[in-house]
Amino acid sequence: MEVTNKFIAIKATIDGEPQECDFELKVEPFSLAVKPGSKDVIIKNIYVSIDPYQLNRMKSVSSSKKTSKFAPRIAPGEVSSLSLFFFI
Repeated sequence: MEVTNKFIAIKATIDGEPQECDFELKVEPFSLAVKPGSKDVIIKNIYVSIDPYQLNRMKSVSSSKKTSKFAPRIAPGEVSSLSLFFFI
């Protein structure tokens, strides 16, 4: 089934305090396909928050800032590539 996916993206790298104008609401079609028998789940987010960890991933990169494969930089306009794992 295809649905409309709404998400918040950053417009450009952020320097200093984030402002509402640094973000934009995007809407794209998204396929809700879960393979039968898989343990995949679909989650709908209701709230958006930005904690210091995420903010550091949105800021511009300089020679004094190091990146990690565990916390890659979020490029403007892209969806965060960080995967979440839940063990039940």
